[in-house]
Amino acid sequence: MKRHLLLTAICIITITLLNGQAQAQNLRAFMQNSGFLSLQTDTPYAETYLSVPGNSIVYKTGANGKYEGALEVTLLYLKDSNTVAAFDKYILRSPEIDDTSNITFNMLDIRRVSLPDGVYNVQMQVLDINSTDKEPLTLSQGLNMHFHRDSIDFSNIELIDSYAPTTTKNVFSKNGYDIKPYVFNYYPTSVNKISFYNEIYNLSKMVGDEDVIINYSVKHVQKDAVASNLFRFSKQKAAAVNIVFSEFDITDLPSGNYLLHIDVRNRKNVQLGEQNVFFQRSNKNSVGELSNISLLDVNHTFVTEIDPDSMVYFVKSLSPTAEMYEREYISTILQKNDPKLMQQFFYNFWQKRNPTEPEKEWAYYKRMVSYAAYNYKTAIDYGFETDRGRVYLQYGPPNHIDGSDREPGAYPYEIWQYYKLSNNQSNIHFVFCNADLVTNDYALIHSDALGELNDPRWRFKIYNTFKDGNGYRNFDIDYFRSTWGSQVDQYYGK
Repeated sequence: MKRHLLLTAICIITITLLNGQAQAQNLRAFMQNSGFLSLQTDTPYAETYLSVPGNSIVYKTGANGKYEGALEVTLLYLKDSNTVAAFDKYILRSPEIDDTSNITFNMLDIRRVSLPDGVYNVQMQVLDINSTDKEPLTLSQGLNMHFHRDSIDFSNIELIDSYAPTTTKNVFSKNGYDIKPYVFNYYPTSVNKISFYNEIYNLSKMVGDEDVIINYSVKHVQKDAVASNLFRFSKQKAAAVNIVFSEFDITDLPSGNYLLHIDVRNRKNVQLGEQNVFFQRSNKNSVGELSNISLLDVNHTFVTEIDPDSMVYFVKSLSPTAEMYEREYISTILQKNDPKLMQQFFYNFWQKRNPTEPEKEWAYYKRMVSYAAYNYKTAIDYGFETDRGRVYLQYGPPNHIDGSDREPGAYPYEIWQYYKLSNNQSNIHFVFCNADLVTNDYALIHSDALGELNDPRWRFKIYNTFKDGNGYRNFDIDYFRSTWGSQVDQYYGK
């Protein structure tokens, strides 16, 4: 079973000093959740992680002259979108500090709560008690807590910021280590390793006391291939709970979207199960195969037959299917406006994807670009620049497209379904909505694909006319009650 999570992040900060307070203009907060199974109680439990940059909160001086910040945190666990399964409200205080001019720490908190099996929406409100702004930040994330008891299953993969052997047991202690979570799915250049923790359940019920092979790797999101040779394996004796606790050096991992992937196999190399988590890498120090691209000889190749103006258009059209570092390079060569360099990059791009027949690979993609241009372009954007065009080019034609442009109370919308993506994700949906009613610009408002926008309240965006009457402004309500003529659940549930 795979659990897909949404990460929600908020805005930018500046600091000023006013009337004995260190005033932050914008509070920022980041939430992540992981689901685990307690074998002692046979009950799932969620770990909710909260990270708040210390320089984004307001500090007040206490009687001792030191500065302290305080946050009011409200947590709701909504089962099946609209039933409150658990609730928590507490005050999170910062360390007392002498100076607020150079705050570099994050406030980090973890909460554990036992929950029945089910699908949850975890909602969090964070209010800066010392701030004059009394509007709390709202964070939301989906969490699947269905666990098998008689076949292999996995916890979520917990990304780790730091760990050390436990000396005194505390809230971060787990299996002999103090594990502090990494509450992001983004790894900048300054972070050179990715550490992770995962629990695998019920292997002994499947294979007895045999050994199993646990493979873990970093894979590209858009293709089922290991990135930068980041692959390891371990042999473990099957148990009620098997633990994967490891890390990869990502110093040389290029910018891009990746999956941290865990795969379990028996002694006959038959796959028993897999789990993964999405992350994004930005690496200014890695240029990969593009560093020597200007030396590539493209004479007598198909790229020389493309005129310069068309080449600019076609290079731009590669963005939906390009890796992040390739998109960065595309921006560079477009700014340079060097026709020869564009030819070299363009040929390298398709040769890398099909070494024997790069022109054939390009011809297939070109037909898709033409289709996107005809069906999805707007008065402002090329077809490949729109959300529908980008998804079409990145993932290919969907297996089903449903929707309506005249449903009562609804904006025009489309729901795309993919039976299986190239990275082995199954039964994936993309929801698009045309809120301006004038253009052909359908915006992506929700998807259950890894790395895509995920909004549990997407139905409210489609049925904007009825949103207030259906609880849009009520923090406790997540699920939009069906209206007359509504077919979104039928389309989405296919």
